[in-house]
Amino acid sequence: MRITKIEIRNFRAFPGSYHINLRKAGKNLLVYGENGSGKTSLYQALKFFLESSEGSHRFKEHQNIFITNDDGHIKLHLRANPGANEQVYEWSQNVRETNDALIIEASKAKGFLDYKNLLETHYVHREEENVNVFKLLVDNLLVNTVNPVTNRTLGEEWKSVQQKPRPRRNAKTKIAELETEIETFNGELKRRLEILQAKTSEILQKFGYNVTLNLDFQGVTYNQDEKTLDNQKISLNVEFFDRDIPAHHRFLNEAKLSAIAIAIYFSSILIQPESGLKILALDDVLIGLDMSNRLPVLDILEAYFADYQIFLTTYDKAWYEIVKQRTSHGGKWKSVEFYFRQTDEYEIPVYVEDKAYLDKAKEYLEVNDYKACAIYLRTAFEMIIEEFCESKHLPVKYRRDPSKQDSQDFWDAIKIENQTATLLSQGLINDIELYRSRILNPLSHATIANIPKKEIEDTIEAVERLKTALG
Repeated sequence: MRITKIEIRNFRAFPGSYHINLRKAGKNLLVYGENGSGKTSLYQALKFFLESSEGSHRFKEHQNIFITNDDGHIKLHLRANPGANEQVYEWSQNVRETNDALIIEASKAKGFLDYKNLLETHYVHREEENVNVFKLLVDNLLVNTVNPVTNRTLGEEWKSVQQKPRPRRNAKTKIAELETEIETFNGELKRRLEILQAKTSEILQKFGYNVTLNLDFQGVTYNQDEKTLDNQKISLNVEFFDRDIPAHHRFLNEAKLSAIAIAIYFSSILIQPESGLKILALDDVLIGLDMSNRLPVLDILEAYFADYQIFLTTYDKAWYEIVKQRTSHGGKWKSVEFYFRQTDEYEIPVYVEDKAYLDKAKEYLEVNDYKACAIYLRTAFEMIIEEFCESKHLPVKYRRDPSKQDSQDFWDAIKIENQTATLLSQGLINDIELYRSRILNPLSHATIANIPKKEIEDTIEAVERLKTALG
């Protein structure tokens, strides 16, 4: 089963409707997005949709705060194969079709990882001598793994131990019953840790580091005097070049610590219960790795997660282009980009498949959302002139801070080139100059609502003529 289409409406960063078509085969998705552009909201849309199957989220809590008069939703379109019938599941304020066995199963088996998760294996323990990952593993990464004998999850077994009455010292029978259940839990956790450790070490080797790790668990015990469950501790111990490294989280560099964290998380996903829908989503998880250390992650994804549908987001454009090139063969991946734009009332993620910004502008004009229309029009104009300057190697005004470079620099370069090449008629240049001051200018959004619809239509027509003229 694969996701073939994602529909998002009025969810977190997304005002209005956004559709991401992953085709009938359900392609993997590579996303580039500027900070604040909505890529993390896409990640959360998938995550919260799945988790809503178990009642973890209410849609209203995540609705876009600027759109109060229109309910939103998230819809996932699923197919078992390209020729199968499509199934659509909706999660909204009034509809929750996620309490289906397939979605519940997928939620338990899912793998969602962002850079904050990685910090739980090292940074959050920076003031301590040892890294204790008991809570991380028992309450999070291994919570849904199943005991093949009892058919209960580790989370259920641990909850049963925690809820058991804490007997007094003289209640020998009750103490024996509790300790028996603790021993059952300890034994099953040790079995899982052995599997996890072996798989983690295997994946860690893919990074090329001479690093091995050990998950040291001595077992939970019952303290009869204090009536507490003691020794809730799994020590993450690391050897570097066969030498034990005390407080390794203070000694190893960020790249190695990130590699260890990624290996642990990836390994935990691989031992989750089976699911008909397998989702792996990674949101900016590689920011702690340099480029040479990021490439092994692509090999790991290909070798270990071939049967997962992968969603990979990044704000690093250079890394995005490398991954895009690496995954361009075989037709298994789709690459998209998000950009951040702002009106005087709200922020809006700019997303269009195949950069069809003009088509999106027309859609917003059709529903009389002039501000969103202007954002897509301006983006279309900027992309047209920037791509032309790059393809023709035109000299563009240098700015020490690239973020301060604007469309005027590129437009000036084209006008200079036009003096000899005669690419654009004077009438078209005059139209673009007029509309740049009134509609294609980022400072014009405060007054855009007062501009006649006909003038916006004329601007769209002028940008289309510009696109044709520049080829």
